[in-house]
Formats: sequence, C-alpha cells, structure tokens
Amino acid sequence: SSGINAESQSETKFLGVIVDDKLKWTKHINTVKSKMCRYVGIMYKIKHLLPLKARLQIFHSFVQSHISYCNLVWGFSSKSNIESIFASQKKGLRAVMPGYVNYFYKEGEPPAHTKSAFNSLKIHTIHSIIIKNTLLTMHKIKCYPEKIPHSIRATISPNAPVSDSNYETCEDWLNHYGTNVFRTSFFFKGPLVYSDHNLSLLEIPTATRSLNAYKSCVKKFLLSVQEKGEGEEWHPDNFLLYSIKGLRRSTRCQ
Repeated sequence: SSGINAESQSETKFLGVIVDDKLKWTKHINTVKSKMCRYVGIMYKIKHLLPLKARLQIFHSFVQSHISYCNLVWGFSSKSNIESIFASQKKGLRAVMPGYVNYFYKEGEPPAHTKSAFNSLKIHTIHSIIIKNTLLTMHKIKCYPEKIPHSIRATISPNAPVSDSNYETCEDWLNHYGTNVFRTSFFFKGPLVYSDHNLSLLEIPTATRSLNAYKSCVKKFLLSVQEKGEGEEWHPDNFLLYSIKGLRRSTRCQ
C-alpha cells in the first residue's frame, strides 16, 4: 500500500470531454451548449455586417465543430439531451438565415422555423451528424480497417450484428452489449445502425469503391431524410437517431 487516499469524483475531463460517473453526458452537453451560445450571441450582433458565405463559415467553425467533436462518445445520450443541443444548433442557424428572422419568442410569435434553411444550405442536424459519423466509422472498421487504429477497431465485437443478423444469431452479443452499461454506447448502437436494412442499402457498388464516395452517399441520404414531410415542422421521420432498429427474431422461432 502506498498510503495515498484516492478520492472519488463524480466527473472528470478527458481530451475535452466531460465524463460523468453515470455516463449520462449531461454535464458535457451543457458545456457544449454554453460554448455555442456565447458564439451565437456574437453572430446575432454581426449578422447584418457579413455576407451569407461568411456567416456560414462562422456557423460551421463555432457551432457545427462543437457538435461534431467526439459525438460518437456522447451522441447516444438521452433524447432530452440531444434535443437541448438541437435547440442551440437552431439558434445558431437563425443567425445565418438571410433577411429578418425572429430569434426568440416575441409578442406571442415563436422563433423562425429552420427546417427549410437546414435543407437549402445543406446543413446536417445534430441527429444526422451522429448517424453520419457512426456510419463512416463503422464503414472504415468493416471495409477499410487499415484506416482505423486497432484500439478503435477493437471496440466493435467480432460477433456484432451484420445486415442479415437476427436475435438468435447475435444472442451472445446482445446478452453482453444489450445491458445498461453499453446500451447507450457506440459499441452497441454502431453495429445496429450499420446493419439496419435501410442504411445498409448505402453500400451500393459505387459507394464501396472509395471511402469518399461512401461519405458523399451518406451525406446526400441524410439530407433527403431531413427533407421528408411537408411544411416547416420537423417530423419523427426526419431523425434516424431516434428510430434505430433492434434485432428481429427469426421467423422460425415465432
């Protein structure tokens, strides 16, 4: 014994990510929102001084960059956490949108809708960014393992689901990774997203020839998902993050 008392802590910061002892990621997400809000306030004040292209560059630098950083670690957090950061993302986009924009609730009027702006400016929502990064990382692990460090490749179990897997063929994997410890992690969600039948269709021949082609295919697909539905209201179908499918039971066992 060294005689040193180790004091337990409820959270710590590692490589810019705040890790809490419950792996809820709420403190990290709140910190990200605070950073974004500081920049969004400045963006509102200088909007009338800058052309659209410059406003977009600032938005990507000070809003999208924070959303994208390490989101495979915290991106499968609770829906309330993701929606809170989506609200901040929409505030930032309103500082980019041309013309007069109602930023906040004002005299009974809600803030300006952002759906058409996301799509016309080809900007991915926080939900789409998480799915995009998940698909790209899983695709590298499966098709381009030399582009991924072994420590990251090893996070995905060899018996993880593939496109034709079902509950029975992955029962051992589910018993281990389907627990509370892993259920909201990339270890569990990554294979489920990548093996989803609708998303596995992205592996068309032209997309598998190069990583850049696959990346372009994923981006276009996610933008098309964001465009679904009429009007400016967001619909559940716009967010694949909330509809990750589990494994089906074999029809032979039903």
